[in-house]
Amino acid sequence: MSYTIQIWEKPADWPWPTTKAEADAQYERVEAGPQVPMNLKYAAWAQAVEPRFPGFWDIYLGGPDITDPTFGVGINTRFPDWGPPFDDGWEQAARLGLNLYDPQSGVHYLANGDAPEEPDLQVRHAARARQAGDDARAWAEYRRWAARGNPHALYALGRALRFGTMGQRRHFDLAAALQLMGAHDAETRKDAQAFYERFPDKAKARIQALMARLRAAPGEPLLKIVDEERKAVDDAVARSEQLALYSRKRIEAADALEPAAAQGHEVAAFLQGLETVIGWEQPNFENARSWCQRAADWDHEPAKRLLAVMFERGWGGPADAQQAAKWNAAAQEQRQRVQQKKQAQEASESPGGLSLAPMAAASAAASASGAAAPLVWTGNPLRDLPAWYAREGDPHAAFHLGTSDEHGRYGSPVNLAQARAWYAQAAEAGHADATYNLGTFIESGKGGPKDALVAKALFMLANTRGTTMQVADLRIKPQEQGPVRALVMALREPGRLRGVLQERGLVPSLQAPGGAAARVVGAAAAAGLSAGEWGRGDGAPPSPGTARPPEPQTPRSQAPGPSRSRTGPTHRSEEDDDGDEGDAHEDARYGRSTSTFAWHLGHAALCIGVANGALLIAFFKPGASFRMGMLVLGLIAALGAWRTARDFDWSPLARAVVAVLAAIPLLGMGVCLGLLFKALRERG
Repeated sequence: MSYTIQIWEKPADWPWPTTKAEADAQYERVEAGPQVPMNLKYAAWAQAVEPRFPGFWDIYLGGPDITDPTFGVGINTRFPDWGPPFDDGWEQAARLGLNLYDPQSGVHYLANGDAPEEPDLQVRHAARARQAGDDARAWAEYRRWAARGNPHALYALGRALRFGTMGQRRHFDLAAALQLMGAHDAETRKDAQAFYERFPDKAKARIQALMARLRAAPGEPLLKIVDEERKAVDDAVARSEQLALYSRKRIEAADALEPAAAQGHEVAAFLQGLETVIGWEQPNFENARSWCQRAADWDHEPAKRLLAVMFERGWGGPADAQQAAKWNAAAQEQRQRVQQKKQAQEASESPGGLSLAPMAAASAAASASGAAAPLVWTGNPLRDLPAWYAREGDPHAAFHLGTSDEHGRYGSPVNLAQARAWYAQAAEAGHADATYNLGTFIESGKGGPKDALVAKALFMLANTRGTTMQVADLRIKPQEQGPVRALVMALREPGRLRGVLQERGLVPSLQAPGGAAARVVGAAAAAGLSAGEWGRGDGAPPSPGTARPPEPQTPRSQAPGPSRSRTGPTHRSEEDDDGDEGDAHEDARYGRSTSTFAWHLGHAALCIGVANGALLIAFFKPGASFRMGMLVLGLIAALGAWRTARDFDWSPLARAVVAVLAAIPLLGMGVCLGLLFKALRERG
C-alpha cells in the first residue's frame, strides 16, 4: 500500500504562499506547466532520503521519459512510525528549496518551513520539548525553523528574548524585530506592535535597521546576526567590568552599562544600581532601586536579595516589609532551583548517581566569609549599599569602602586596618588604584605592618594594571629584583593576592565591631541570606521607619582617588593621549585631582595669609585698622593651613612645609597683637 506525496519547486519570483488557497494555486500553476526534463533537485532529494530511512520512501526516478514538472513519490504505510522519516524528507526538501504536497490531507509543507494548513506543525517538537522542561532542545528547534523563515519560530525566538525564557538572556531590540517579522495572525501582530510602540524613537530606528538586516539574510546568516547582536551586548558588559578597573577609563566603562541594561541585560542593570550611587557627585537611591527592580524582574538572584534589603531599609523609596519578604522568598526559591538543577546534572553525569565532584570542606562557607567584613548596618546608605555590593565581590564598592575607612567618611570612624583589607579585596579583583593604595599602606605601615618588597611589587602590579598614579621611583636594588619579580607573579594570580599578603601577615581578615553577634551576622552573610536574615548584629528586627537619610557629603567624597602620588604628575599611557578634556571631566566627576596637590579653599586662604604676612613685615604701618585686618587674615591663613594638612594624606616633608608657611602669618598675627596691646596701654 502506498501513500502519495507530490514534490514541486516554486519559481524564485513567486512569493511564499501564506494560506492554503495561495499554496493550492501555486501548485496547480506548476503542475499545469510545460513538460520539461526531470528537475535535477528531485533526483538529489531522492538520493538524500533513501539511505537515511531504507524502505520508507517508494521512489521511481525513471528515465528521459519523465517530464512532469512535479515529482510523485510514495510512502510505505506499513512503516510503524511516519514521524521521523517524513520530517527528514521535509528537511531535505527545504534544504534544496523544494515543497512537499500531501494530496490526501491537502497540506503543503513549504521549503520556508511553513505549513499554511497547520500553522503550528513545524514547531510542535519545540513546543513539546519546552513543556518537558528541555529548554535547550526547544531553543535549538525554534532556531532551526527560524533559519528557514518560519514565522511561528521567529515569533517564538522574539518572545524568548523579550521575557528571558528558554534559558536565554533578554535582548529587547532583537525581540521586537523578531516578533514583528514573525507575527502571523491578528493576536501576534497586536502583541508585537504594542511592544514595539513602547520603544523611544531612537530605539525604533535601531529596530527597523535590524529588521532590514535580518530580512536580507535568510537561513544561517539570520541566526548569525542574532548571535552576533546578543554577543555584542554580553561583550560590552564584560569589557565594561574590565575597563572600569582602570580608573582613567571608568567613565567610558560606566557609560557602556546603561545601554546594555536598557537591552535587558540583568547584570548590567544590577551594576548600574551601584553606579548611580557611587559614580556621581549626587547619589540617586531612587534610580538605584529602579535598576535593581529591573534586574530582579529579569530573574537576577543577587538583585532580588538587594531589592529585599532596599525595601526593608527604605533605600530609594518607602520601606515595605511585605515586599522585602516577597523578594527574600523569590531569591531563596531561585537558589534552591539552581542547586537542585546542579545536583541533578552531577548525578546524571556520574556513574550510579554518585557525584564525582570533590567534597567541599565543612568550613568552606565560614572561611569564605572571613575574606570580608560581616555586614553591619550603619544607618547611612552611602556606606551600607556599597558594603552590600562589596560582599558580592564588586571591586569598585570595595575600593569605595577602603577610601571611606581611610578618611573616616559617611559617619564612620577612621579604620586604617579595615581600609587596608578593603583595598586588598579590590586589588585582588584587579582594581588598579586599589592596588596602588594598598602599596602605599604597606610601604608606610598604615593599618598594619610594613614590607618594602611587597610594596614595590604592588606598585609594579598597579602600573601594569593601568593606575592613574605614576610609580616610576621604585628604586629596586639589584638584589631585590628577583624577589620582587616573584612577588609580582604571585600577586597577579587570580584569587591569590590576599592569600599571599595574609601569609606574610600584611592584611588581616576584615572585621567589624559586635563580638559574637557580628560573627553570627558574618555566618548569615556567608550563607547568602537577605535582608530579613542578615545585617543586624543584635538580632533585633529592624524598624523600617527609622532608616536615617544619607548625611550630606561634599561632592569630592563620592568616589575619591588614590591616597597620594609618589612622584608628582599623574601617569598617562599612550592610549590616553587623546586630549585633556575627557580626563578633566573624569577627574571632576570622580573627585580626583589632576595633580598630586589638590586645590581648594584652604590653599587659597593659606596663600592670602602668607602674602599678608609678607606685607606686614615689609610694609608695616602703625594703625589699629591695619593691625586688625592682619589679625583676621592671619587667623584665616592658619585655619586654611590646618585644614589643608588635615584633609590630605601628605608626606612628612609636605607637612613640614605647610607648618613653616603657616608660621609666617602667625608671626605677623603675633606682632599685630603686641602692637594692639601696646596701643591700648598707651590710651589707658
